[in-house]
Amino acid sequence: MKKIKNLKHNKFFRQFVLNILVSFLIIFMVLSFDGCSRQEAPKIKVGLGEAVITPQMDNVPMRGYAARNSTGVHDDLYARSLVIEGEDGTTAVFLTLALCNMNLQYYEQIRSEINQKTKIPVENIIISCTHTHSGPYVRSAPEEYRKYLVDRSVASVVDAWNNRIPGRIGFGSTQVMGLGMNDRRMLHGGMHPDPEAAIIKIENEKGKLIGVAFNFGCHPSTLDLHNLQFTEDWPYYSIKGLKEALGEDIWIAYYQSAQGDVKVGYTAELSAVGAYMYGLRTFEYAEYKGGLMIDPVLKALDTITTSGDPEIKVSQHTIDLPRRKTSPVTLKEAIKIQKDANEKLAEMEKIADRIGKRVLDSYRVDVFLADRLVSGARRVEQNPNPEPLTDVWQQAVRIGDTVFVTFPNEVFTEIGKAVKDQSPYEKTYVIGLASGYSGYIPTKAEYLEGGYAVDGNGFGEECEQVIIDSSRKIIAHVTE
Repeated sequence: MKKIKNLKHNKFFRQFVLNILVSFLIIFMVLSFDGCSRQEAPKIKVGLGEAVITPQMDNVPMRGYAARNSTGVHDDLYARSLVIEGEDGTTAVFLTLALCNMNLQYYEQIRSEINQKTKIPVENIIISCTHTHSGPYVRSAPEEYRKYLVDRSVASVVDAWNNRIPGRIGFGSTQVMGLGMNDRRMLHGGMHPDPEAAIIKIENEKGKLIGVAFNFGCHPSTLDLHNLQFTEDWPYYSIKGLKEALGEDIWIAYYQSAQGDVKVGYTAELSAVGAYMYGLRTFEYAEYKGGLMIDPVLKALDTITTSGDPEIKVSQHTIDLPRRKTSPVTLKEAIKIQKDANEKLAEMEKIADRIGKRVLDSYRVDVFLADRLVSGARRVEQNPNPEPLTDVWQQAVRIGDTVFVTFPNEVFTEIGKAVKDQSPYEKTYVIGLASGYSGYIPTKAEYLEGGYAVDGNGFGEECEQVIIDSSRKIIAHVTE
C-alpha cells in the first residue's frame, strides 16, 4: 500500500515538473517571438495619398479621340501617390494621374512644387499618366483647371509624405488574361504580348494591409469618342472591386505600363473612324474588363511577402529619341493613295445598303490610313534630317530585389517585355507614359507592317534599341 502511494506521489511530482517545464518553454517562446518582432520593426516608412483631379466645371475639352467636350462625370479622376522612405532617407515617389497625358511643363511644375514642400529630390519623383481616353485635355483646358490639377497632384504626394508611417512593402506579379489584346494582331488572335500584372503590397508596422497597387499595360479606352463623361475607364472598376473585397479604407492605385499596341479588344483604325463595335465600347464592357483584374490580384496578394528594411536606390538620366527620316512611300505616291482611297469610299457609300456597315467601315479605314501616310510622307519630305527629341527623362527605382523603370510616350509592349527579360532582376517592371511627351514608339519590326501607330508616327525605328539599351544602363545604376 505504501509502495502504491509512493508511485502516485512520484507520478504527480513528475507531472508537476513537466508542467513547470512546459510553462517555461511557452514563456521562452513568447519572449523570443517578441524579441524577433522588435528586431524586425520596419526601418522604412510608407505614405499613401489620394486626391480628386476631376474638372470642377462643365464643357471641358476631352483628350483621347477627336475633339469633344465633356458633359458630366461618370466617376472621379484621381491623383494617387505612394511614397517610400528608406532607412538612409532615400525617398521614392510614385504618382499616377488618371489623365490621357499632359505636357512636360506640368510634370516639371508638379515635381518642383513637391520638392519645395517635402525636399524630395525631383529626380526621385516618378509621375505617370494612366492614359484614360475619357479625361481632360490638359493643354486646352481652362487655366482654372490646369492650376487645380497641379495643386491637387502636389497635395496627393504631400499628404502621403506628411502621413508616412513605419511599414512594410512587397512585390509580386500575376498573369491577367483577356483584359488587354494586341490591337495590331486582332486577325491573328490578338494575344497580349506581356499579360504580366505587377503588384505592390503595402502594410503598416503590424502587418496590416493598407495599400495595393497594380501595374499593367493596356489602354484605358473602352469608352470611345461618343462618350462625353469623365471616367478612369476599366481601372475604375478594378479599383472599385478590389476595395469591395479588401475594404473601402484600403488605398488602391493603377500604374500604366508599356501599352502602345494593347487595347481592350478593338483595332485603333476602326476606333478612329467611329465604327460601331456591337456593345464593346460601353461602361458595361469596361466593368467586365476591369473585373478581370480583381481575382488575379487578390490571389497573388496572399503569395507576396513584405519587408520592412529593403534597400532603396533611385537613378535618373536623359535619353535622345531619334526622329523618323524615312517614309514607305514618297509624298507624291501617298497623295495618289489618298485620292484613290477617297474615290473608292465615295463609290462604296453610294451602294452602302448593299454592302453592309462593316465593309463600308473598311473603306473608311483605308481613307484614314491614307491620311496618316500623307502626313508622314510630308513630314519626311519637308525635314529629311530631323533632330532627335533630346533630354527625355528616364528613371529607375530599386526597392530590395525589385526594379521599376520608366518609359516615355506610348511604347509598344514588346519593348517593355524585352527590358524585363534582359534585366538582372526577375522582378523588373515598367511604368509607362512617364515623360511628358506623346506619340507611339513601335518595335522596329512593326515599321514593315505600317498601320495607324506607324505610318503617321514621327519616331525612328532605332528608338526600340535606344530604349532597351538605356533601360539596361539605368537598371545597372541602381544595382551598383
